[in-house]
Parts: sequence; C-alpha cells; structure tokens
Amino acid sequence: MKQQDGGQYKGFYKAMPAPGAAVLLLLFLVPLFFTLSTAFLSEEGFTLSRVQQTFTSAYTIRILLFTLYQAALSTLASVVVALPGAYLLANYSFRGKRFIRALTTVPFVIPSILVVLGFVIFFGNNGFLNQFLMKTFSLEKPPIQILYSFKAIILAHTFFNFPIIMNLVSSYWEHMDMHCEMAAWTLGARKGKTFRTITLPRLLPSIISASTLVFLFCYNSFAIILVLGGGPQFTTMEVEIYRLARTSMDSGAAASLSLFSILVTSFLLIWYNKSQKMLARSEAYTTSTKRLDKRPATVAGKVLALLYSLATSLFILGPIASIVVRSFMASTTRSGAESFSFRWYRQLFAIERGTGHMGSALQALTNSLAIATIVALITVPIALTMATAIRKKGFASSSLELFGMLPMTVSSVIIGLGYYIISNRIRGGVSIGYTLVVLAHMVIAIPFVLRTILPEYRKMPLSYAQSSLTLGAGPLRTFFLIEVPLLKGAMITGGMFAFALSMGEINATLTLANSAIVTLPVVMYRLIGSYNFQGACALGSVLILVCSIVFIVSELAKGESNGR
Repeated sequence: MKQQDGGQYKGFYKAMPAPGAAVLLLLFLVPLFFTLSTAFLSEEGFTLSRVQQTFTSAYTIRILLFTLYQAALSTLASVVVALPGAYLLANYSFRGKRFIRALTTVPFVIPSILVVLGFVIFFGNNGFLNQFLMKTFSLEKPPIQILYSFKAIILAHTFFNFPIIMNLVSSYWEHMDMHCEMAAWTLGARKGKTFRTITLPRLLPSIISASTLVFLFCYNSFAIILVLGGGPQFTTMEVEIYRLARTSMDSGAAASLSLFSILVTSFLLIWYNKSQKMLARSEAYTTSTKRLDKRPATVAGKVLALLYSLATSLFILGPIASIVVRSFMASTTRSGAESFSFRWYRQLFAIERGTGHMGSALQALTNSLAIATIVALITVPIALTMATAIRKKGFASSSLELFGMLPMTVSSVIIGLGYYIISNRIRGGVSIGYTLVVLAHMVIAIPFVLRTILPEYRKMPLSYAQSSLTLGAGPLRTFFLIEVPLLKGAMITGGMFAFALSMGEINATLTLANSAIVTLPVVMYRLIGSYNFQGACALGSVLILVCSIVFIVSELAKGESNGR
C-alpha cells in the first residue's frame, strides 16, 4: 500500500510541472525563435549576410565596446561605494545598522523608470540638490551639471546596483573566519596592511561574484541609458536594438543585433556561473558560524558609520523623496512660481481634464493595475507547479530549474522585440496588443517568482507529505492541504513581486507597445520626454506607493512564515 502511495506521489509530482513548463516554452522560446529567425530572413529568403554584416560592422563593435565600458565603470563605482558599507555591516554594531540594511533594499524594489525620474528631479540643473546648493552658497549657476551625460549613467547605475554588492559581500564577510587576521594582529601587523594582504584576498571571490552580476545588469540596462544618456553618443546594445526595431522599423537588423547581444550575455552568464562555484568553494574553507559582531572601538569608527549612513540616505532617499515632493508642485502660469497643488493628481484621477499625455494617465493606471494583477495571479501557480519538481535533487530537476531561469539570460528588450514581431504578423486590435504585453510580463516575472518560492519549498521536510500519504490522503489533497498552506508566505511574496515587476516594467513594454497601448511606465516615459516632470512625478508616486506596499506585505509574509 505504501509503495503504491509512493508511486502515486512520485507520478503526481512528475506531472505537476508539465503545464507550467509548456507555458514557459510557448511564451519564451517561441517569441525568441521569431526574433532570431528574422535575422536570417530577407525578401530573397534565407541569408547570412545581415548577421555577417552586424557581427563585423565597425558601428556594432563601437556600440559593444561602449556598452562594456559603461558597464565596467558602473560596476567599479558600485564596488567603491559598496565596500565601506559592507565593512561597517560585517564588522560593527551601531544604531543605524538596521536602517542601512532596510534602506539598501529600496533599489531592489523600484523600477528603473523611477530611478531615471528621481535623478532628473534631484540631480538636474533645476533639481532640488542644485537649488539647495545655489541658495546656501549664493551661486548663480547650478554647481552640479551631470544630467543627460555619461556621468549621469554611471551615477544612476551605482544607485541601482551598489546595494547588491554591499549585501552579498557583507553577508560573506560577517561569517568569515577571522583567525588569520587575529594571528596577523598578534604578530604586530597593522589593520591596514592586514586588510590589504589577508582580508581583501579572502573577500575577492564574493566581490568578483557580486561584481559579475552587477556588470550583467549594467550591460542589459535600457531605460537609464535611453533617458539619462541624452543622445546617440551613449547608445548601448539594448538601446540600439530598440532604435532599430521601433525608430528605423528594421526588425531584421534588430534581430541580428539581438543575436549578437545574446552571445555576449551568454559568455557573461558562464563567467558568473564560474564565479558562483568559486565562491561556494571559498565559503567551504573560509566561513564560520561563530563570528561575532564588534562595536566601533573608536570615535573614528562611529563617525564613519554616521557619515556613511547620512550619505547613503541622501543618495537613495533624495531622488525618491524628490519625486513625491515634486508631484505636489505646480504653477498657475508657465513662468510663474511653483506652489503646493493637487493639480497633477486631479488630472491623474480625471477629476480635472488632463493636459498632453496626462489625459491618458488614468487609463494607463487602470491598464497597469489590471495587467499586473493578471500577471501575478497566473505566474504564481506556474512557478509553484515547476517548483514541486525542481526542489528534489537530480539531473531532471536541475535541467528544469535551468529552463525556468532561461528568461533571465535574455534582456527584456529582446523579449519585447519577439512579441513586437509577432504582433506585426498577427496585426490584431488593441486587445491583442494588451494580451501580448501580459504574456511578455509573465515571461519576465516567472523566474523571479520561482526563485522566491523554491527556497521555501526546499526547506519543507518531505516527512510532512509522507505522513499525509500514510494516513490515507491522496497526492492532490496532500499538496493542497499540507504543502500549499506552508508555502503561503512565499507565494504571497512571489505574487507581490510579480505585481510590482509588471507595474514598473518599461523595457519590453516600450519595445512592444504602440501608441494605442498605454501603461503607467510608458506614460511616465512620454511625460519625461515632453518635460512634464510634475505629471510624471504624480504617476511615479503611485508606483512608489505600490512598491512600498509590496515591500511591507513581503516582509509581513516572511515574518509570518518564520514565526510559524
């Protein structure tokens, strides 16, 4: 009887991921096939000339080199900003420690379009920072003029990515065995020399692994480059793919460049995988669970912690707070002074007639909420069914996990391009366009939801399900009455992340959408382009509210899960 139940149990869980895997196969690989196949097709039929021309073009090589260059500088800047914070979090206990950890989660949950808007409002020539400095020091010209420049790109990427390095390195550092350092101090070595010769070499695996991930993110950056770059001189691979597809209307050239970009990204992912293995080997030899936190022994340590907390607060909260503040400012005339006003919110919620792109703001908000809700409701069951098979060790589960993560290996611009090519061939109405937007968002969200549910599933003892089967419950009843309730916290967190990702998704949506399809980030982009920053800030504040709710609900769900 037990063997029969065990066979039913295994058969049930082998069949569970099939629908989810089939959906992902259809939604990801089919559009990707359409994208890449277009690179080899012309009016005469199959051809390699377009691909050969793209791969050997001096223009393509220049774009690739600039993409790699800006990614390398952005990563280096992120490391420079992150390491002092990692040092503080790993070695000291101070009052602002929890605040810094909470603060550095902000960039993880805000969309890139918000980063763009925040930097325009805070660091712009007429931004809050320049206004403050000009009034404080009686300056006639803004002292900080970095907007729409290469410096703005690096700064925005640093803001977006330094928390990744700081959190990963500090987590590794605080569990690192300190016997080597203590031996060096006992022998008379100074702390600076000990750090350079002993601690830093031991930290390199974690720094390399985190930096590789950040480099990959910066390489695939789109909205930040598109808006803050300010012109064609700062074009990257992703921006050029978008330009070819939507401005030049040359899908074949865009597909060919996508193929080139995927090959480069694949190399970066292989390197990241190797860095992860190197980090895992290093952790086995250098980490310890007996590491204790220390308190700042000197006034200098406390001052460093205070200064870093203040600088981090200004760097992260400044742009975000500026969006909210600016959304409540308006002038009665074009040249008049700005004052407190609900004008943009009245236009957003159609209480007052919207001007320009603000006329479509309410429709964009409604569309984004509907799309995000559908994406969250569908991606959670898909990720859950796939996680049932992946949680077990073995070649099949590893292959399925790799398949589930595949959309992360391709930029969302290329995913959007695939659906854009499909939309051109279908030539359906607006409803078809919105359906394709939903499908593209699902492809982007599934890997993130899967990565949220899977760790909690793997923590669940198999004895729970086995006991249920022994007591006579079938596999389906065991799954819904035992396992699903235990995964409720992770499912809520995954659903909220999918909702937030969809609400803020701009890359694939902008590539796919036409003028009739409006979502919140698309209208924000159009408002920024028409210099209606106050209206964009009103929409951005709604996105900030959504991200805040996601963060709070996720933390509550985690707390409930841990408490149980």
